[in-house]
Amino acid sequence: MIRLFLFIFLFMGCQQTVPKPKAQLGLEYPIAQYVVFESSCPYSFAYNQWATPKLLSKCGMRVAYPKMKGTLFITYFDLKESSLDTLFRDFEKRLELFGKQASRFDESAYENKDNNVIGSLITLIGDSPSNLHFFGTDSKQHFVTGSLLFDTAPNYDSLAPAIGYLQQDVRKLLESLRWN
Repeated sequence: MIRLFLFIFLFMGCQQTVPKPKAQLGLEYPIAQYVVFESSCPYSFAYNQWATPKLLSKCGMRVAYPKMKGTLFITYFDLKESSLDTLFRDFEKRLELFGKQASRFDESAYENKDNNVIGSLITLIGDSPSNLHFFGTDSKQHFVTGSLLFDTAPNYDSLAPAIGYLQQDVRKLLESLRWN
């Protein structure tokens, strides 16, 4: 009896185990379709119809992505009341603050002379609390800036697909930004 038990134990213990293959998270997002957000504020832009924009005070707003648990926070400044230099310094300070955990920065500059818009989109690569930051301005009257925040722990590997998807939305926002 003991021999039979040992034989079964050894036979079962010697079977080869096969490791599971590496897999990636299979996240699928809807194809972005854009609609124009217009209000009494001095700017308009296109946003993804799968998002929910909400106008806040002083023409600031948030664009929520409920399925991704992410929110794009947008702030507007009138350059008659705010200094462009101060706003650029604040933008750089925000990048320093959120970039402490980032391994690198990717920057995309944007310019549309016909619509008098220049801007930049910065992506922080790494476990930052906010991986996307942008601004758009005409450098005379208007300045719009924004950041993307997720309602979850900052884990870049897990958030990378959502960040990539929303990065396209922010690019579209800058491309469609108009001053009213």
